[in-house]
Amino acid sequence: MADAAKNNKWLGYSLYVVLVGLLLLYYLFPAQAVEDLIDSSVSRVHPSFGFKAEKIRPWLPPGLRISNGTVYLGESTGPAVFKTDRLYVKPSILKLFSGKYSLQFSGTAYRSDIKGSLHLDAEKGATLESELFFENLDLGAYEILTEKLQHRLTGMFSGSVFYTRGSANTSGNGKADLRLTAGQLVFENPVFGISSIDLQNIDLEMELRNRNITIIKGGMTGPEMNGSLAGSIQLQPDVNNSQLNLKGTLEPLAEFYRKYPEIRELLKTMNKRVKRGQYFFTITGTLSQPRFRML
Repeated sequence: MADAAKNNKWLGYSLYVVLVGLLLLYYLFPAQAVEDLIDSSVSRVHPSFGFKAEKIRPWLPPGLRISNGTVYLGESTGPAVFKTDRLYVKPSILKLFSGKYSLQFSGTAYRSDIKGSLHLDAEKGATLESELFFENLDLGAYEILTEKLQHRLTGMFSGSVFYTRGSANTSGNGKADLRLTAGQLVFENPVFGISSIDLQNIDLEMELRNRNITIIKGGMTGPEMNGSLAGSIQLQPDVNNSQLNLKGTLEPLAEFYRKYPEIRELLKTMNKRVKRGQYFFTITGTLSQPRFRML
């Protein structure tokens, strides 16, 4: 009985020490230092990117919980490239001792579930590997689209993004498979009497090499129109000045002509090139000032 009481006493002391330690870690946690570290890691992906968060706290199982984290462009007051409501980050503790930073993350952003990983090897010239998966991201809640695009794009966005970089002195490579469902493009001002187009589904397969994004495959299907897209985007230090060199096709369907019967005659009078019901177009200029032209 005496031994049992003694063991219970030491167990109580141990639990007390652990709880006090956890409380001290929670309240004395160097959140600013961690935020600076994350900011530095984000800048490795692109020098124009930065990071800030409303709150960073330790979490169990061992990791970090980030509330209202934001990846921004330029200054901290600049436009948000990506925002998360909640993000849980779980590092691989054992790899830290070998100069490697490896972590898994999961959370919510734009009413979507996201997850992914990031791996950084300091011994190999700061090589970087990262991946991101997301499902049903609400484009209507994505602020940068409303700030940068003249027209409003809505829908649910799903896909995966992979990014790798050989060293701190080389540009990165990557690929992305993206899908937009229930999409709609709402024009700022009606175009030929058309206020919006139902896109329904858009599939994009893209590849990044040497700061050049190539659209390998791009397709659009909908009740009113089908289309395709190909070409490239040459990235610039200022993302807004990235050069566009895109071309594609648009195929208005019977439902489109039923809703807008005057468009058929208008397209005929414009003498635009048409093949099997498809019209051809190009998009040039920059990301902030694109130029659309029918051929």
